[in-house]
Amino acid sequence: MHEYYRKSIPKLKKTMDGYLKLIDKELEKAAGKSYGQLLQEIWDCYEKELLEHFPYIGGDKVSGTGNLTGAYMFVAMGEVLKRYGVSLEEAGRLMVICYERKFRSMPGIARKIAGKVFSNGRLLRMMYKKKDRTNAENARKYPGSFETKTLDPPKAGYVFSYHNLVCPLADFAKRYGYDAYMPYLCNLDYAMFGALGVPLYREHTCAEDGDYCDFNLKPGAPVMKAWPPVFKQGKGYK
Repeated sequence: MHEYYRKSIPKLKKTMDGYLKLIDKELEKAAGKSYGQLLQEIWDCYEKELLEHFPYIGGDKVSGTGNLTGAYMFVAMGEVLKRYGVSLEEAGRLMVICYERKFRSMPGIARKIAGKVFSNGRLLRMMYKKKDRTNAENARKYPGSFETKTLDPPKAGYVFSYHNLVCPLADFAKRYGYDAYMPYLCNLDYAMFGALGVPLYREHTCAEDGDYCDFNLKPGAPVMKAWPPVFKQGKGYK
């Protein structure tokens, strides 16, 4: 285990509990165990099977580290629930419930401000081009970390388009056999943007297509529901 992750264990434990306690009753019902027991099992799985192998991609200096460590908490949850006969699809549904509760718990004013920011294409392009440069610099130091590209102009019909060119989540899944989880992890973007009232549309993912993950925003369009998962809705989005 990289020393960064070893030192981050207390913070990661707190983060895991902060998310999973939002669905504690659902977890107990699904597995027939107390939340405390399940949390410990999920943490043990996370620490021994996942955290132990995470690549170091820049630590606290890059936002992508939180994406990696956070997403795979749900993978650990799915792996533990599997022991109790819970399907991957049901685990995916619980992920969506958890994410929606998390983002809907934000103060209304904060969600409103976030919604306005994500509706301003010009502002987003300025912000994300800076992020592109930061990610490129970080990727030179730590190959395999997130690499991104902001499209200017955006894809036709959208106010903002952004590509993930390299995704450590997908790379880790392919290397360690967690590919089946990736569509459900990608689906959480719809849960997050939906809670903010922002219409997201995606046609590519690094995990499935091997090229890039696209984020296309279209204010005023219908917000896609995250459940059933977007990739199963038959509309061509992922």
